[in-house]
Amino acid sequence: MEENRIGICMICEQQRNGGIHIISAFICDECSSEMVRTEVRDQKYPFFVKQMKKVFYTKHAKSYMN
Repeated sequence: MEENRIGICMICEQQRNGGIHIISAFICDECSSEMVRTEVRDQKYPFFVKQMKKVFYTKHAKSYMN
């Protein structure tokens, strides 16, 4: 049985229903899907890298958990 995941996405910074938890951070399904389709040369790639770095900084990552 799949559990309902709700949280504030560390990428788009919006409260979303549905997504994944990585370490102590939440990434919504929409951002997760967009990230895996983004090529390294895409203009949005550096933004995703910057947002993902938050996972490794506990004080930031915890603020994205409900």
